[in-house]
Amino acid sequence: MGATKGTPEDRKLPVLPFPIDDPSASLPATAKKILSAAQRLLVEGGYREITLEKVAAAAGVNKASIRYNFGNKAGLIAALVDALMHGEFARMARTVPALPHGQRLEAAIEAKRRMVNSTQAFRGFFDILPHAMREPELRQRIAALYPWWCEQNLTWLDLQDGVADDLLQGLGRLMSAVVDGLSVQAGLDPEFDPDAALRALELLLSSAMPALEERSAATGDGRA
Repeated sequence: MGATKGTPEDRKLPVLPFPIDDPSASLPATAKKILSAAQRLLVEGGYREITLEKVAAAAGVNKASIRYNFGNKAGLIAALVDALMHGEFARMARTVPALPHGQRLEAAIEAKRRMVNSTQAFRGFFDILPHAMREPELRQRIAALYPWWCEQNLTWLDLQDGVADDLLQGLGRLMSAVVDGLSVQAGLDPEFDPDAALRALELLLSSAMPALEERSAATGDGRA
């Protein structure tokens, strides 16, 4: 993934294509109703509410319609995960890369704060996660998101030339793990405030950024 050469301030970086299509874009009307109903049930009652019977009742369809549109419960959950991911990550993918270099770190931290505090809908992803550990198909589907998320974390920090560097890949993974961990804490404790942890992350990254940018540039030039 190359970048336009120049100083960080004058580079114009392309917004990477989002790998998860908007799940509602190509769905028929009935499937959209089913997915919307499943998302409401997830927000209101958690994963245990996502049964074919309850989703069918909430959507005003029969169970056969769910199977026709999504195959089975695993297919419906996979589509639900795609919808949750698309809504949160697409916003970051649109906004952060368009900012000047000097504003990217602050914007990336703010975006992660929004994700942690977010939205009950996004927290539904973390309600699904423990069940995915026991369901191979769903586990593989969610695991496949993380390499892309790692890459995006580096791109949002203008370190996109470092995706081939093990240490920078580790940084991308670590930033994903921060959101995962803080989101779990926020889900456990309604009073939890992630601000101090995110400010600490911003300070650490800001201090390390010159070395990180040098490493990214070296990788992009083929010297790492």
